[in-house]
Amino acid sequence: MATAAALVAAGNILSRLLGFVREPVIAALFGATGTADAFEVATRLPTMIFDVAIGGAVSAVLVPVFSTVNDDERSASDLFHSIAIAVTALAAALVIPIVIFADPLISLVASGFSPATHDLAVTMTRITMPAVLLLSISAVASGRLYAAERFAFPAFSVSALNATLIVGALSLTPVIGPPGVAVGYLAGAFAHLGIQIPGLILARTRLVRPGFFRDPRFRRALALYAPVLAGLIFAQVIVLIDTRLASGTGEGSLAMMRFATRLQQFPLGVVVAAVTLAMLPLLSRTAPERFADLPAAGEFKVLLGTTIRYLLLLIVPVTVLMIGLTEPIIRVVYLRGEFATSAVDPTARALLIYSLQLPLVALDQLFIFAYYSARNTLTPVLVGVAGGLVYLLVAFATVDSAGFHGLVWANTAQNAFHAAVLGLLLWRAVGGVGAGRHAVFAGKLAMAIALMIAGLALLRMVAAGFESDPGVATLVIGGAGGLLIYGIAAWTLRIDEARDLNSRLRTVLARFRPASG
Repeated sequence: MATAAALVAAGNILSRLLGFVREPVIAALFGATGTADAFEVATRLPTMIFDVAIGGAVSAVLVPVFSTVNDDERSASDLFHSIAIAVTALAAALVIPIVIFADPLISLVASGFSPATHDLAVTMTRITMPAVLLLSISAVASGRLYAAERFAFPAFSVSALNATLIVGALSLTPVIGPPGVAVGYLAGAFAHLGIQIPGLILARTRLVRPGFFRDPRFRRALALYAPVLAGLIFAQVIVLIDTRLASGTGEGSLAMMRFATRLQQFPLGVVVAAVTLAMLPLLSRTAPERFADLPAAGEFKVLLGTTIRYLLLLIVPVTVLMIGLTEPIIRVVYLRGEFATSAVDPTARALLIYSLQLPLVALDQLFIFAYYSARNTLTPVLVGVAGGLVYLLVAFATVDSAGFHGLVWANTAQNAFHAAVLGLLLWRAVGGVGAGRHAVFAGKLAMAIALMIAGLALLRMVAAGFESDPGVATLVIGGAGGLLIYGIAAWTLRIDEARDLNSRLRTVLARFRPASG
């Protein structure tokens, strides 16, 4: 698990670092303006269609199902091609009408756009939508490779997309204008798929005649995905409502939400995705065949409890830094080019609200994977529907008074509700996962975080002496110093997971030391 998590983490770190480059590039090229809003809609729509077609199936269906045929190359190849063809057909059926009817669709989902922003969004959407076909096939490849425990290729696929998008945006936008970044996105989808083809070859995925409905595993995949698909469709309706509401809260609102969201997603991609994706094959193999048998699945419960503690150990201090250094982060990452100073405060406020949900979102992804591993895809969907209703209640109650920040609060409330309810249900289903050990861990973690918060406050005062405006010094001194204080506190308080992590890191680093003599 540690090796797999490290590999996935490396891919995610590179991807998120490239994302740190991608978002400032977009912000510098377009600022928090209608042009950036148009690009946000042109990438939201393909993401929505991709999620419906296949995106939600990688962890819910593909990895668990492919894991059952790893030892049979012929069956694995047959299943891969059956799913790939079915997903391509579904994606094409969704993409083609959107390309044709992009104009009225943009009017529906972003009614608050100006005519110029509307026309640009239509053009960009018609360029980006074909990427769904490529990304859908790539997602099937990811499921096959994760199940085969070949983590490197899917782990670095998003990095290939981001790198290609950055190059396309910088090289094409000066030549053909804002649509250049949309072309870069489409080219990135080609790279996302292309980087995984060598992995499929190494996994001995051969060209075969797909069996489709004759294969019971294919029928099983469809049965598992049915409730997930229903939940995703409902979730995308919420996204459409969110987009329509945000488009009416002022020019640049969608862009500022995008810029804040991408920063909030960085630690989730580095920490959470690495741990949970590495754990999914293990959870799938140790989970019982029937969800009702979870209380007797001892190894599954141990893995689940261990992962919960590791996630909290890593994500909680990051959350403290995100909350405590919100404005300096926005200034250092985005304040250049067309991104105006007036956009710093509203974007920072959005990031602050988003950051409050980080620990719960981290656990939520693990809880969802745990349910999927136990072949229960219905419960997360039902909780997701309830969470969507929470979003609607908060959004419509706050959007008029708080603008797009009301929508940010609604999203935070939705995710927090989903994590809390799903966690309680899972706790009951497994009959507890070591409550005593969790209590001791929580107490020590709380003390370490308290020391970190106090130290961070002092470090910000020290950094203020270097410059009057929050910036690089605040980030470097506050960020590095805060993490150092947390690490020392965790070690001093004898948090077992921190000491174990330190031991593993020392073992890895020792491999790179030159041999003596």
